[in-house]
Amino acid sequence: MTVRIDPTRCRGHAICALFFADGVELDQWGFGRVLDDSADSSRLLRKARRAAAACPNGAFIVSEHSTPAARPVHTG
Repeated sequence: MTVRIDPTRCRGHAICALFFADGVELDQWGFGRVLDDSADSSRLLRKARRAAAACPNGAFIVSEHSTPAARPVHTG
């Protein structure tokens, strides 16, 4: 599992830091930064998923894979 914050969606509500304080720090403007992009324990994963569900802009993302899957290229 990996955790990331989409900077184009983040509006600095800081809810991610509230729910996932172990893995997020806030900058001086209140925008979150992920400290470690892997949620390796079930406790951390549970907190990360709660943070993702609570983010009003969908900027906090928990994904199943460590790297994005490649999309097929259509040449036709």
